[in-house]
Amino acid sequence: MKQDYDDIREFLEGSMSAFHRIYSRYERQLFFYINSMVRQRETAEDIFQEVWVLIVAKLPKFAFKGSFKNWIYTIAHHKVIDHTRKVAGKYNVSLDETIDKDEKMTYLDILADPAPDIIDQLSTKEMIDKIQKAAEKLPDKQKEVFLLRCDAGLKFKEIAEMTDESLNTILGRMHYAIKKIRNELRE
Repeated sequence: MKQDYDDIREFLEGSMSAFHRIYSRYERQLFFYINSMVRQRETAEDIFQEVWVLIVAKLPKFAFKGSFKNWIYTIAHHKVIDHTRKVAGKYNVSLDETIDKDEKMTYLDILADPAPDIIDQLSTKEMIDKIQKAAEKLPDKQKEVFLLRCDAGLKFKEIAEMTDESLNTILGRMHYAIKKIRNELRE
């Protein structure tokens, strides 16, 4: 976080190399998140550029109080939502997914080892490929939480704040995402 803050300050003082460091630090993960959400590379590239334009425009107002990473992912999240609204003609993706009331969810359920017998049978690359393919099949809300947690490394609390959802809703989405990925891996 300190490195981000230092680079932001340098960039605001005119250092393009500081901006390059910031951009390089987040470029791949941020693009992967956007591309995974919109599922069209060309559209993802457009949104990715728009996100960086917004980041640069809003950087002078960055408060230096929270995580810069969370801040840029929030901007990307909102641009993806804007795109979804444009494409759909209206915003019809409910961010509140019903959670089966018969199931009790714990942190342990979310953090439990997903199918250790399968993991032992596959190489790391094969497993990563299978998980990525399974994640692509997830509903958008679950996929977003899964990607923000696993690829972007955001904490559940940060994802909840970024998406303006309750922590329990985010945990529920992750729970069901992992459950679906487990089932996909077993097939």
